[in-house]
Amino acid sequence: MADEFYKNQVELKDVPEDAIIVDVRNGNEHSDMALKRKHYFVELPRFDAAEFIKAHGLKEEPVYVLCQSGKRASVAAQKLEDAGYKNIAIIKGGMNALLDNEEVVSKRFVISIERQVRLIAGSLVLIGSVLSLTVTPLGSVLSGLVGCGLVYAGLTNSCGMAVVLSKMPWNK
Repeated sequence: MADEFYKNQVELKDVPEDAIIVDVRNGNEHSDMALKRKHYFVELPRFDAAEFIKAHGLKEEPVYVLCQSGKRASVAAQKLEDAGYKNIAIIKGGMNALLDNEEVVSKRFVISIERQVRLIAGSLVLIGSVLSLTVTPLGSVLSGLVGCGLVYAGLTNSCGMAVVLSKMPWNK
């Protein structure tokens, strides 16, 4: 099923206002753009379908699953089905289909933290390289420190720069 979309797909306009919608995108995607209407946010890797069914007392009411394009929603829908739930559909096209519909989505107009980290890390490496070529060979230390930080972030899945940036007022 990895390359297929879930069999039941509906347009968001056909989803009732009081429907149960589960958004399984990642946290950055959700904070950058989200549905204005009521929905539940659970990142796909943390989505336990059986627990979700139990926690929300689901019986037979329809559950609509949403992601960015439909692929992760399809995986989550299959998890629900595997847990014994049958009344499931994904929202066709995901958030990509809703990008320009300001009536149903709210967007945050701040560059994502991930992109901010890339911009700052890249700028620091560039500055270190220019310094080492024009002023002092010690400028390469700056590039090396940034490289070490990126390796550490990759190994531990924890980025100190992202933590600091998340506390900045423009990211609140």
